[in-house]
Amino acid sequence: MGTQNGFYLGKPINTAKFVTEVTVIDPDSKGEVELSVMKHEQGGGMFAIDSSYLDQCFVDDIDPILDDPFNAGQLVKLTGL
Repeated sequence: MGTQNGFYLGKPINTAKFVTEVTVIDPDSKGEVELSVMKHEQGGGMFAIDSSYLDQCFVDDIDPILDDPFNAGQLVKLTGL
């Protein structure tokens, strides 16, 4: 079950490319957290996701596909990580 014609599991796939990684301070634990900053290629918006989540949940040589944070019912493929 892979991607085909820009769809995955019947949902449209958008793309977001990696821009940079930034370090922020978690307001609860006061510890440092690395965030991967992404640029949404269709809508132009930017978003960040916890880099440790990406490291734990996805194989290094495969671009992760997640729910699109800007478009309900669509997916986004993260590239350039």
